[in-house]
Parts: sequence; structure tokens; C-alpha cells
Amino acid sequence: MLTQSFSFRRTGYPKDETGHGGGFVFDCRAIDAFDPLLRDNPNAPFPHMHLTGLDLEVSHILDEDLGTQKFYQAVWTMVEMNILKCLSRGFGVMTVNFGCTGGQHRSVYMAERLARTIRNEFPEVDIELIHREKNYWPKSNM
Repeated sequence: MLTQSFSFRRTGYPKDETGHGGGFVFDCRAIDAFDPLLRDNPNAPFPHMHLTGLDLEVSHILDEDLGTQKFYQAVWTMVEMNILKCLSRGFGVMTVNFGCTGGQHRSVYMAERLARTIRNEFPEVDIELIHREKNYWPKSNM
């Protein structure tokens, strides 16, 4: 199984490299957990630009946001159903992609969280986790 994060702005929709022509693409731009930080001054620099979805400060904001949790539960409902179907039919390939504006915060958080959940719930499933924009992240997160 492949799970990856990407940037809609920088690299766009991921190409299906599996040859199976499918998979999920979830648009994390619907998650607005950071909006309160920018509401008072939308032209101010984003205070977490030097961080990624791997950093506790960012993941804590997303963990505490009700909208983020609802988004994740909807994702998990669909992904879990498909994992069960793939396992029962003997399929070995499934892709789940998470995109956001820069491929650094929301999509990274979601890809990481999904990979953790799958490892816990389905230890028999091998997961490849890719962050396509990692080369653009601040150097402290690489």
C-alpha cells in the first residue's frame, strides 16, 4: 500500500505509478485548523512555515481541531472498507494520496496519521509512506 502527501500547487495530482489506475486523492485544503492564526492578519507570514506535519506543534493544532478529526474519520471509513476488500480479494496494491497547498503541513499530518492507523489496525499490510515535497521543506525537518 502506498500513502503519500503532495502539494497541489507545486507538483499537482500524483500520477498512478502502480499501473492499476486508481486510488484515493484527498484534498486537505478543506482543513482550516490554521485559519484562526491568520484571521487577524491574513497578510502576516504563516507562523508555522518553518515546521511540517511531523512537528508536534503542528500535529497538536490538527489533533485538537474538530474539523480535522471529522475529515480524518471520513477518510478512515473509506480507506478501511477498501483495505478489507483488498485483503479479502487478495489485491496487493492500494494508493491513498493527501494533497494540500504546499505539501508540508496538513497533507503530511494526514499521510503520517493514516500510516500509523493502518500499521496498528492491519499489521499484515506493508505501507510505503512518501512525502513528495520533502525536498522543499525547511532543512531542519529533513
